[in-house]
Amino acid sequence: MLRSVVNKMKNAALFLSHPILQYIPISIYTLRQNDHWTNPFNQASPQVMLFQDTAAFQSALQRFQVQITTPLRQGDLYVICLNFKAGLVLFRYLTCKMIGTPQVGSIHVFSLTKKYFPHRSVHFALYTDEGKKLRSLNQEIY
Repeated sequence: MLRSVVNKMKNAALFLSHPILQYIPISIYTLRQNDHWTNPFNQASPQVMLFQDTAAFQSALQRFQVQITTPLRQGDLYVICLNFKAGLVLFRYLTCKMIGTPQVGSIHVFSLTKKYFPHRSVHFALYTDEGKKLRSLNQEIY
């Protein structure tokens, strides 16, 4: 496990704007991952949604017709990636980079600890393994 994270970080170091040692790797706690998700909205481009409220997160899961059996960890940031599989999450100052693979028809639902994020607006972005920025959004962390 650690070896794969180190390899992903070495690959990411090729396109990151700062030295890799300045980034904090954040563990991904996968709640659900499906490569053959029946996309009810026919979206082909990668999408990312962030939730800090468990009720809103569970409502979104129902809307996307996704069931999870893993108990939710209180105080985490919940993430739903449509058409994207995250493999590495790196945080530096006010930017969180989720690096992975775009894959049409997939869904990746996971949580991240919020202990590294300051209580202010953080820029979240999806990147391919080659460094191409796919999608981004700003989220106020509380």
